[in-house]
Amino acid sequence: MVVGSINMDVTLYLDRWPEVGETISAVSSAISLGGKGANQAIASARLGARVSMLGALGDDAFGAQAAEELLDAGIALQTECFPDTPTGIACIDVGPDGRNMIRLLPGANAELTGQIVQSQASLFGDCKVLLLQNEIPLRASLAAAEAARQAGAVVIMDPAPVPDPPWGTDTYAAFDIITPNLQEAQGLLGKGSNSSAEPETAAVSLARLCARGAVVTMGDQGVVWCIDGQVGRIPAPSVDAIDTVAAGDCFNGALAVALARGGPVADVISFAVTAGALATTRRGASASLPTLDQVTAFQTSLTSP
Repeated sequence: MVVGSINMDVTLYLDRWPEVGETISAVSSAISLGGKGANQAIASARLGARVSMLGALGDDAFGAQAAEELLDAGIALQTECFPDTPTGIACIDVGPDGRNMIRLLPGANAELTGQIVQSQASLFGDCKVLLLQNEIPLRASLAAAEAARQAGAVVIMDPAPVPDPPWGTDTYAAFDIITPNLQEAQGLLGKGSNSSAEPETAAVSLARLCARGAVVTMGDQGVVWCIDGQVGRIPAPSVDAIDTVAAGDCFNGALAVALARGGPVADVISFAVTAGALATTRRGASASLPTLDQVTAFQTSLTSP
């Protein structure tokens, strides 16, 4: 189950980053489905999970396109439509090394309330894993976490963007696992802590705040985690990355799928790392997300002599 953001992404690919005040030409462009919630839902579905999603859209062309693409991906979609609010939009610049900068207009995503989520509590009945992101109001995420916990599900929160103001301990306790990247982890720990600590230290510190633990992603450096008291690190496979947009969302979707299937924590996280790395070898957000067969074949190629 995914409760979260649905955007349309307007992406420009650049051969260099502009200076402040400078106008440059883009190499190419794309308009496609995005939003951390939608990306995570599609990632999970392509990896073989049965996925439901609850989100919000505007009554506009972008909203219609987003809904069509989610339904085409086999996702059981439940949306609230807000006629006077646009569908969320992300403007993404991708540099020559595949890294990106994103400017976000939340639009209808900001209208998703706790009351709306509570009214759809029946959607959580057979949920094994709930995926959340910090691109919708916190009250909606907390209502979803409560409904999922009542169904016996594992609750995963991707705390991006970093919450401002900071969350209190009661909020962290609503989540089983949080999955920030390293910069976000340091932001969550705050100025009053050793926010420049080693990734393992950050993972352990954040794990103490949640029910089960934390996973800290580090791009091409892999991940570190502290889950159920177990601490580990897995390097990312070497790939020719061309676009890192949605790689984190792919990681989270893969993590959810692997957790639902069960297995040792290290194997679960290794699967998610492999899927996230593979996503960076393709352009786009939802368009870059691999299938289960593709991830399995990639894993096999990594272990072949």
